[in-house]
Amino acid sequence: MKRTLVLAASGLMIFVTNSQAANTTVTATTNAAPTSSAPVTINAGAAPAAAASRVYAVSKVAPDDGLNMRTQPGTGGSVVAVLPANAKGLVALGQEKKDGNSVWVKIAWAGQQGWVNKYYLREDVDTVDYNPAKPKPVVKPEVVMQCGGTEPFWSMSVSEREMKVNIMGGAQFTVPVSMRQQSANSTTIAVVAGARGNASTTAFLEKVEDCSDGMSDKNYPYTVTAVLNGQKVMSGCCSLVTVSK
Repeated sequence: MKRTLVLAASGLMIFVTNSQAANTTVTATTNAAPTSSAPVTINAGAAPAAAASRVYAVSKVAPDDGLNMRTQPGTGGSVVAVLPANAKGLVALGQEKKDGNSVWVKIAWAGQQGWVNKYYLREDVDTVDYNPAKPKPVVKPEVVMQCGGTEPFWSMSVSEREMKVNIMGGAQFTVPVSMRQQSANSTTIAVVAGARGNASTTAFLEKVEDCSDGMSDKNYPYTVTAVLNGQKVMSGCCSLVTVSK
């Protein structure tokens, strides 16, 4: 089977197989953070009033996937609803609990209440007149390489302009892409790198038959080994996903 690495017109590296069109997109399911069965409250007593008015949007979830809202913190709770990957207007109800390595937040959305993993939320400052039944249309979509691994959980997205790194419980930073190079003697291997100040990332990407995240039955078409800030080496799997800007 012939494998080639194509540099798209936008500058983003896209791998294709059997000379298929380079704009073919593969979506990926975001890895779930680990949880245990014994939730522990981290905010003792009543939550401050400000926390109750905090509004979130779903983040780090693939376009074809969703975020489970549960009856209680942790994966042991029953699923109340599945929030779309572009859901906004999630109103925090002032309760947070820790379950294993994950923090869960109780929220209200579209007339329902439940607990969601805070790892998949971001604060939303654009919720004026937001109607969950009428989400904003996807504007200016772009293809990015979405990568991640486990133990510790980490993720990285690579677009034509920047690389965003998020290590659960650790560093979070964004660097501009300054170098993008295919291997001189292998069309299935490429390197993307960038730096800003003391932050730097060099990612070695390879097209493979399949890559397992070690947690699900899903296989990914790319592997990644990344050197973060010149001292931490992380590995994982990648897929191409389409996201809205």
